[in-house]
Amino acid sequence: MPREPTDDDLRRALEFADRTPLPEPAYSDDLTEDDVAPLRDFLRARLGELKARQPEGGEEHFAVHALSNAMLSTAMRLTDEVNAWRVVAFSGRSEEPGLVQTLREQLGLDFNLLVWVARRWRDHPDYDPRWQPRRYLNPDHRASLETPTGGDTSVDAVRGPYGREAHP
Repeated sequence: MPREPTDDDLRRALEFADRTPLPEPAYSDDLTEDDVAPLRDFLRARLGELKARQPEGGEEHFAVHALSNAMLSTAMRLTDEVNAWRVVAFSGRSEEPGLVQTLREQLGLDFNLLVWVARRWRDHPDYDPRWQPRRYLNPDHRASLETPTGGDTSVDAVRGPYGREAHP
């Protein structure tokens, strides 16, 4: 029978946790086709299995079919976005405003959507635990969101002068 952890056990665990660095988060700027293809194939297989269990012509079959099409379309678009981003990044234009930044943001949004759906099957043997949401574009983006500017440590300093409200 397992015993309850003692205060000493907890202290040692906390000390170990403090010494163990967290892995650096993955960034959406770093996505490649090698990140997308296995996730796409995993979703195709899981959604195909789910679809096969639904009676043809029923609403459940339609819903799974629609979800499958949406996820596979997202994966195809993400592959195109990744390839377009590589061209932009290698040409040194990654900081251009406008459509380049829209493309850059869409990479993370599309990847995160696929990850969110795949998490439904996180106990499946083919699920890859490295499929985690990409919350940041790159290390600079992360730092800009985690570090308030101007010495102000309030939450509003991170959100900007308008806080939760839209600008005028």
